[in-house]
Amino acid sequence: MTGRCGDPDRLGDSINFLNWADYIDESVLSDFEAECGVEIIMDTHIANEEAVAKVDAGNSGYSLVIVTDYAIEILHSQGLLQELDHSLLPNSALLDPNQMDIYYDPGNRYSLPFQYSTTGLAYDVTAFDEPPTSWSALFDDNQHCGQSSILDDQREAIGAALVYNGYGWNESDPAAHDLALDSLLAARDCISAFDSANHIGNLASGEVLVAAAWGFGAAIAYLDNPNVRFVIPDEGGTIWQDGMVIPADAPDPYTAHVFINYMLEPDVGAKITEFLLTFTPNLEVPQLLSDAYYDVIDTSGLAITSDVRERLVWQVRDETHAIFADTWSEVIASG
Repeated sequence: MTGRCGDPDRLGDSINFLNWADYIDESVLSDFEAECGVEIIMDTHIANEEAVAKVDAGNSGYSLVIVTDYAIEILHSQGLLQELDHSLLPNSALLDPNQMDIYYDPGNRYSLPFQYSTTGLAYDVTAFDEPPTSWSALFDDNQHCGQSSILDDQREAIGAALVYNGYGWNESDPAAHDLALDSLLAARDCISAFDSANHIGNLASGEVLVAAAWGFGAAIAYLDNPNVRFVIPDEGGTIWQDGMVIPADAPDPYTAHVFINYMLEPDVGAKITEFLLTFTPNLEVPQLLSDAYYDVIDTSGLAITSDVRERLVWQVRDETHAIFADTWSEVIASG
């Protein structure tokens, strides 16, 4: 590999890239095109399950895909990913060992981390006499009926209900799920919606005053509404990480490797992190981030202190957790 653009004789003219909607500063794409002469054609998804289905269908045409940790494990287990050629990814040496070699991809054979964040509780400070510190703000509090929401995600929603009832986020015991189901059914009579797609905008507008939320989403809402804050409840929340993978049938894996390595360049990574208000796995990026970035992270409550980290868990999604789908189907059917 030579420089930031690899071997020009091996680079393709373009690659197809599947990413979360609104999940990259698009100037990164145009910069790569200008610098390396490769057009990035980006398609988007709004759920990991949608991305998995697109890759699983075969002949998707994608050479690079970004999905969340558990989806990487699913794709790998189904033989849908190719091993990365780490000789083409020298910038992987810049990645934080604490964000590497995690349960979903031991040894990072199939993925490299992109960005990470947390899941917790977002709220409007003007709506509470005291800041909420418990998931009871969604499961016990009738004060904000019609102005609260829970993520439309079986593991996030059920996990919050499980820890609220005193169990672990990954608990698969049927008795625990019965209690979690009862809590979710009671909550649905009060919440405005199970909502992943619009909760950021609704927090920003003040239409929603308390919500289960992704940390970076709460930070984005804070930019438009400085009353928004974020907290990992006392019972706990989750840490999650999105990763970059190359499908087994990718038409241009070499160019995908070059683009992955490009996104791991410190200046490029800083642009991505500033835009998303996520956390970077790149050890060379934090010192490049602006004071404005850190002000948002600190003021909104998103910072991962040592105390907060102790309350965070990774969500494990494997065959032993099939009960989550069953519990969620009962939640949905009740509506």
